[in-house]
Amino acid sequence: MESLFLRILNMSITASYVILFVIVVRLLLKKAPKIFSYALWSVVFFRLICPFSFESIFSLIRINPQTVPHTIINAQAPQIQSGVAVIDQIANNTLNQSVPMPVPGASANPIQIWVAAAEVAWVLGILILLIYSVFTAIKLHNKLRSVTPKSTELAIENAFEIQGIKTPFVFGIFSPKIYLPAGLSEKERTYIIKHEQTHIRRFDHIIKPFAFFVLCIHWFNPLAWIAFFLMSEDMELSCDESVIRQMGSEIKKDYSTSLLSLSTGRRIIGGCPLAFGENNTKGRIVNILNYKKPAFWVVVVAIIAVAAIGVGLMTNPRGEQLTEQDYAEQFVREQLAAYKDATWANFENVESEIITFERLDRFEDIIDDAVEIWHIEYRWKPEDIREEALGNVKVVDGWIVEDDDMGFSALVFSYKNSKPQYLGRLFTNDGLNGNGDTVAGRETLLRSFMEQQRLIPPETYASDHIVVKFPLSTGETSQLFLSQPITQGSSGIWCVERWMDGNGTVYYNIPPTNVRISEYYVDLQKQCDEGENPSLLDPLQVALEFINGEGGLGQRVSADELEVKYSATVEDFLETPESHYIGYISNFTMDQSSMPYFHFDQIEWLSLEDEERLKELNIDSDDLPNGYYIYNPENYPMYHQVSDQTEYNIIYDFTPGDLDIMHKSVTLEEFVEYLEQLGDSTSLFRLITKDGYVQSITEMYVP
Repeated sequence: MESLFLRILNMSITASYVILFVIVVRLLLKKAPKIFSYALWSVVFFRLICPFSFESIFSLIRINPQTVPHTIINAQAPQIQSGVAVIDQIANNTLNQSVPMPVPGASANPIQIWVAAAEVAWVLGILILLIYSVFTAIKLHNKLRSVTPKSTELAIENAFEIQGIKTPFVFGIFSPKIYLPAGLSEKERTYIIKHEQTHIRRFDHIIKPFAFFVLCIHWFNPLAWIAFFLMSEDMELSCDESVIRQMGSEIKKDYSTSLLSLSTGRRIIGGCPLAFGENNTKGRIVNILNYKKPAFWVVVVAIIAVAAIGVGLMTNPRGEQLTEQDYAEQFVREQLAAYKDATWANFENVESEIITFERLDRFEDIIDDAVEIWHIEYRWKPEDIREEALGNVKVVDGWIVEDDDMGFSALVFSYKNSKPQYLGRLFTNDGLNGNGDTVAGRETLLRSFMEQQRLIPPETYASDHIVVKFPLSTGETSQLFLSQPITQGSSGIWCVERWMDGNGTVYYNIPPTNVRISEYYVDLQKQCDEGENPSLLDPLQVALEFINGEGGLGQRVSADELEVKYSATVEDFLETPESHYIGYISNFTMDQSSMPYFHFDQIEWLSLEDEERLKELNIDSDDLPNGYYIYNPENYPMYHQVSDQTEYNIIYDFTPGDLDIMHKSVTLEEFVEYLEQLGDSTSLFRLITKDGYVQSITEMYVP
């Protein structure tokens, strides 16, 4: 829905430019037959309904047809690119002031929320207009059902004369009929029927409802409404001129009188009916009285002008095609611009150069177009570096280079008709989404990048899925997302596609291979079909191998500890699990600039029931005189943050030896005060966390 809405928005912006252009040309064609003005509106509606065009050196479009980039919903600082500097500056300043910066860890970018709200309003607007239009059409149809033909001397087919209507009109799509009010003179009836027949012959009874449908899609654009009403006006003006041209100038006075007497006095909001007296009565009368048959040369010039303008407005400008090297140089300039206000160096006059720029890999099966990853290394040399560089750069021999802690930068390009389109930058070793060392690692990096750009869905394989939850040794609950990459059903192998830790961070599983991931799994499927590695057919065995294996997470989890959801969806996996911890709270900090946080020294609570774990730790049962053992090999604190929704529960009543412990809920301030009263007391607390925040803190009773 987001991509559709943004595409419609871009089409509407481009069409707005075309509408303004047509309005100006319409004024210049004031003395030309109105059929030419009417024809120009077809260009507007082409722009409103057609999502693509073709390039031409004759294009009159002077704005970027993709003003709102599809990546805007994920951008840290959303920008539009209309190609008009003044508009871009005003719009982008407004965006930066109105849209808050994204919050790290938030479930949605603020611009995504804005776009989602706009989508809902857009769809509601379309529904309201369509329902209104259909309702009025059905209402009129029911009113006309009882009408019977009335024979006239002209014996006009499909012409009806009825009581109760004020103006003639055409109604119907596939079998249009002409409806006349009762009491018209024979002369009036003749040229009014000629007017309505002209509408039918030109298919205006189809064009207007279709134009209204397009208007419903672009209802949010005021220029689209102006275009619809001006098109309707030109439709009627050109039809009036056609009647005068066919029947002679002597009917001008009577025609104008009839038009005045049959005027509805208002516009009809909707696609039908085509009413004789609905549109700009005064302007139509003036046009009728001033109409003269145009000279031949005027018609020829108007035809050439309208054709040329039509081609110019329907085509996009042939922009300068940038190469990968051009994009790379542009990227370096943009990175340099980000440091223009830095205080640790003078960035006024900077020597810069690209050290390395080479293609790493090409993938043709991730999206419809081919995609390539290009490795880039660059450096700058400011005139004066006054202190150590900050951020993700460092100083080497007087040059500023990227810090390689996250690997090197890589630029991503897609290719349509062999033309590169820059998609963005990724790092080749960000610790979560792959690496640049192997083909499989680069493919994983690219898939992660594409998912973040909303170019592909957040699942690698459109197959059956299984979500497996399991506890980590640190106490948090994590989960795996398993898929069948090749064959579906009981004969298909399973793989861990990605996994999530207790804070909601998603990690991609990179297969241990230097070939395409699909080739790797095709080979495993083939081995399994030949009777090898049968454990790959069991998703729980695959899950345990990933959790406990050296090539996986290296945990110690048994099958009994797995919580399995079959026939799962991506949404099931993306729901962050709850994690449970036990430990000691210290350094509870109330910072006005952020949510309160504290240090947490996690322990492992063991009882006589944990025989295997006690044996693993070489703890004798005699070491549990009270029936429990607190295992705390390290006291390096973890960091936890509370939120406005965090619940605090402390013990307020208990009887020694009685397991019925009474808790009471307290406020944040009361809890902090309670911690201060405890002082150095070694009270244990149970934490429940989700999405990176503490959901609840509950004091534990220690015998």
